[in-house]
Amino acid sequence: MNNKLFSRLKDLAQKENRARLAVLLGAAAMLLILLSELFTPSGKTAAASAAPADDNVYRQQLEQQLSDLIAQVEGAGKTTVMVTLESGEETIYALDTLSGQTQEQQTHVLLDDGTALAQTVCAPRVCGVAVVCEGGGDVRVAARITELVGALLDVPSNRICVEQRRE
Repeated sequence: MNNKLFSRLKDLAQKENRARLAVLLGAAAMLLILLSELFTPSGKTAAASAAPADDNVYRQQLEQQLSDLIAQVEGAGKTTVMVTLESGEETIYALDTLSGQTQEQQTHVLLDDGTALAQTVCAPRVCGVAVVCEGGGDVRVAARITELVGALLDVPSNRICVEQRRE
């Protein structure tokens, strides 16, 4: 009888230890998952911090190209250009549409790494342009520059300012 009781108590203790071990392993796994989330840099954070730098590079390249082009306009002379951007680069993501009889559901198309599939990337929109050049005081030169900038950037003439460079 003592052997049966001892054997039963031993089985009960092993089952209790198994339960404790399972709870301990579960807690350790949850802790590891939490730590991996805290110490792994997220792709969204990296992309968000890179966006303003990309917009700044885009603006600087655009200003340099415009400055070089306007300097070639007859009568413009030495030129400096400043461009303001209305918004940053915009990404439009691909959507997958599931249609039922009564409703329609759209979800983003995801790649194997979990990121969304970019369908279109739109360049930042230009808000206004300021041009300072040696020939900016001549109405004809200013009009040609305004027309040139407006045609290139699709910016209305009231958002383009051409001024005479100070000597």
